[in-house]
Amino acid sequence: MKISIIEDEPKSLIIEFDGADRGIADIIKGRLTESKDVEFVSVVKEHFEVGKPRLVVKSSKNAKALVLKAIEGLEDDLKKLSSQVPDKQSR
Repeated sequence: MKISIIEDEPKSLIIEFDGADRGIADIIKGRLTESKDVEFVSVVKEHFEVGKPRLVVKSSKNAKALVLKAIEGLEDDLKKLSSQVPDKQSR
């Protein structure tokens, strides 16, 4: 997966995801909706077959910093989740 920054303003950020469906963008969006500093967050895809998903964030603070904080929180959640999965499967 590759990302492209379409817009990078202090209070606005648009990230396009290449080589991914909208799932990863939706997960980040879900985390961002928990922040009181996010004024608007959405995932858009221009065309359902060939379009690339875009994460659109508008905030009262630095949008890029909020996205990075959301991703770090997701990383922590995934580490906690993976620690609960047993190393060996019981039969």
